[in-house]
Formats: sequence, structure tokens, C-alpha cells
Amino acid sequence: MSDPLLRAEGLVAGYGRMDILHGVSLEVYRGELVSVIGPNGAGKSTAFKTIVGLLRPRQGRVLFDGHDITGLRPDLVLRRGLAYVPQGRIVFPQMTVLENLEMGAYIERDRRRVAEALERVYALFPVLAERR
Repeated sequence: MSDPLLRAEGLVAGYGRMDILHGVSLEVYRGELVSVIGPNGAGKSTAFKTIVGLLRPRQGRVLFDGHDITGLRPDLVLRRGLAYVPQGRIVFPQMTVLENLEMGAYIERDRRRVAEALERVYALFPVLAERR
């Protein structure tokens, strides 16, 4: 099997002196859809905030597409193609589905790549294609 697209290894992170993550590891391979579920307070958001650089891990490392992104600023992580979207229905209600999806691609200058990404999203979630 190939190397994972995203690998988090032994993450320890938290807020103030309180550790929320105690050695969390995760691997996601190219083409996979992964769901992380758990009760409130289990550390799901903390894990993803750490992965994308919103929180700095006390221990562990994060690799994305073969590059160590541990501790990188969130804007630099985003430029590499990794984004964090918190739970909830956070959309711009005055905008169309297409316009909302395009907001997620604002950093990509190649419009052809944006169009290809949108087609992949529509293939995964046909209801979005219907509501463009």
C-alpha cells in the first residue's frame, strides 16, 4: 500500500496546561473518505485544529503528502491543500451552492483545477450538483 496522504503520529496537544490529546495517531490514504466520530469533549476538534496548525502540538508530528507540516502556520498548511471546516451549517445563505463551494477554492488560481475539484465533489454528493 502507498504512503498515507495524511499522517498524524503521537499527537499531544491541548489548551493551557490541559492536554486534550494524548498520543493521537491517524492515517488517511488518497481517495479515502474518513469520518471521525465521538462524544462532545472527546478531542475531535482539537485533533483537527492541531493537524492544520491552529494549535501547536506539544509532541508528535503531522505529515501531509510526504511533507512534515508540524507547527506550520495555518495559512501555509492551507496553501499545501489541507483545510479545516468546523462542524455546523456554516454557509453564506445569500450565495448559491456553487458560490459557497468556490469559496473553499479561493486560494487556487488554476480555474481548471477548481472545475475538476467541483466535479469530484458533485460525484461524491450528487445533491449538491442538483442545487448548484
